[in-house]
Amino acid sequence: MKRRSVIAIAGFLAACLLVPGWGTALAEKAPPPLAKPVIGVILPFSPAFATIAREQKNAIDLAVAEAGAPVDIIFKDGGGDGPTSTAAFNELFGGGKTPLAVITCSSWASGAVHPLAAEKGVFHIAIASAAMSRTHPRHSVRFTLDAAQEARQLREYLTRFQRIAVFHMDNDYGTNWAKILKQDLGGRMVISLPYDPENKDFRPALARIGEEKPDALVLLSAGTAAEIARQARETGIDAQLVGTRPIERRELLDKSAFTNGLVYTYPSHSFTHPVIQGYQAAYGAPPTIFGLEAYDAVTTLLAALGEGPTSPEALFSWYAKRVYQGALGEVTFDEQGDAVYPYLYKQIINGRFQIADFQYPLLLEKTRQEILQIFHKMDQDVALAAAELSAAGLTGKEADAILQRLCEKNEHAYDCVSVDARGTIVNVAPVDYAAVIGSSIAGQEQMIRLHATRRPVFSQAIETVEGFVGFDLQHPVLDPKRQFIGSVSILTHPTFFDRIVSGKVANFPVEIFLMQKDGRMVYDLNKEEIGRNVFTDPLFTPYPALLKVAKKMAESPRGSGRYDFLDKKLEKKVAKKLIWDTLVLHGTEFRLALAYLEG
Repeated sequence: MKRRSVIAIAGFLAACLLVPGWGTALAEKAPPPLAKPVIGVILPFSPAFATIAREQKNAIDLAVAEAGAPVDIIFKDGGGDGPTSTAAFNELFGGGKTPLAVITCSSWASGAVHPLAAEKGVFHIAIASAAMSRTHPRHSVRFTLDAAQEARQLREYLTRFQRIAVFHMDNDYGTNWAKILKQDLGGRMVISLPYDPENKDFRPALARIGEEKPDALVLLSAGTAAEIARQARETGIDAQLVGTRPIERRELLDKSAFTNGLVYTYPSHSFTHPVIQGYQAAYGAPPTIFGLEAYDAVTTLLAALGEGPTSPEALFSWYAKRVYQGALGEVTFDEQGDAVYPYLYKQIINGRFQIADFQYPLLLEKTRQEILQIFHKMDQDVALAAAELSAAGLTGKEADAILQRLCEKNEHAYDCVSVDARGTIVNVAPVDYAAVIGSSIAGQEQMIRLHATRRPVFSQAIETVEGFVGFDLQHPVLDPKRQFIGSVSILTHPTFFDRIVSGKVANFPVEIFLMQKDGRMVYDLNKEEIGRNVFTDPLFTPYPALLKVAKKMAESPRGSGRYDFLDKKLEKKVAKKLIWDTLVLHGTEFRLALAYLEG
């Protein structure tokens, strides 16, 4: 079971008196309690990455100040390589203060420190570490999304290019990414060159890249991308610039004459968390993903300590499978201790970091295809069940088993029923819902169509006898003599659409909704809108542009438009853009729409 939490530091003061330090198991005898816990933080303060380290330190200072907790944070410089990070880790144990946890930034630092922390019985948190292998399970958690997840996002964008050049930092992060891209791109990668992030002159390498005439140049860079972009343009390279998560630095905007148009993958985080405004007020600019990871790392660790666990195993267990809301938005930790949250595309447009508009149609189509795949699997499974019930009949042990298998094969099914020729439910799985047996659904619109056509049907949103608004997929059942004896159905779970859509828009400034052609809102992230009719409900009627675009949606299977309506919280009027497409199953149509803020 996943555990949900909103980060809180309640009880931390009392917990500080109980900190057992660095023990490797709860059952072992703990060393004497510390006056306050010590947390070591290893950041890359070396020149090439100093701006990142300073941002992370600022975010950590904010988190500690907000918590008001007695904690001793010891910062060390991890430099730009593994050996320097190892030395920094060892220094943490030479000053008479033994840390119970250590936070490391960068793939090279986290990879080097992970086994050392495990050997010393110190809990380890990795930030800004897309590439990290674990040799000791249940000792490290990671707030950075794995490079493999980001690679899928990047690969999807790069499919439009045929000659791709890669220019990467000569370190663990860069070389690991270069290997991933070589495997993903194959012959479309025409050249891949490393560079020293401490260098200032990249022209010789860029000249070699220019000879290959790339149509895309992938910069695996953190802190030097602005200067590389300038030199690349001055060298004559006009390829599309592409980047990954670490590339977003203020310097890119300072040289927007060379960086405008850059597209890069980026984690989708909370855009409204108070720390964003707090950080900007304190330091003059909003935090990037580096600062947000660092903030959440410390905030969650203090929350964990506030609940009591202090050994590496206990702290790891606190994180594993936990779902929390923080600066990174909604984050889920998997069983290995890796954070999971969505990626998106960003782009530099007119000297500003912006969410890239081109991804909205991609997201809409991904969602549409996933729903259609589920619909089609359900349809195939119900068709098979109808064929099996043809021989077995609608009731009895064999029929029970058929319905049970149908439910078990479809995770989005609420229940599966067989219905006789009069429209009365005669069997159901699971057996927990036996109360619906004997209920007549003959008057439901999909049943009227099924009885008239003897063909499969998919309902619009209906009031079910189970007590909620759902969707019913029905196939007719014919006996061996081809006589109609009834039907078999899957009723979708009331959270069906939410299960599919919510994960796709978590931390993402878009809304996805479904509307029937008659204007009824079938699904919306804002539950207050579900079930209302756009054309008649007082919530919608004061907005003529909304009514106009809804009319277009009802008439056209796909399209786009703009309108004014309330924001997600239904608090203030905002301008939105909209694109939509259509879901169709057995003649029933739904409009699947994606809306996002204009500008």
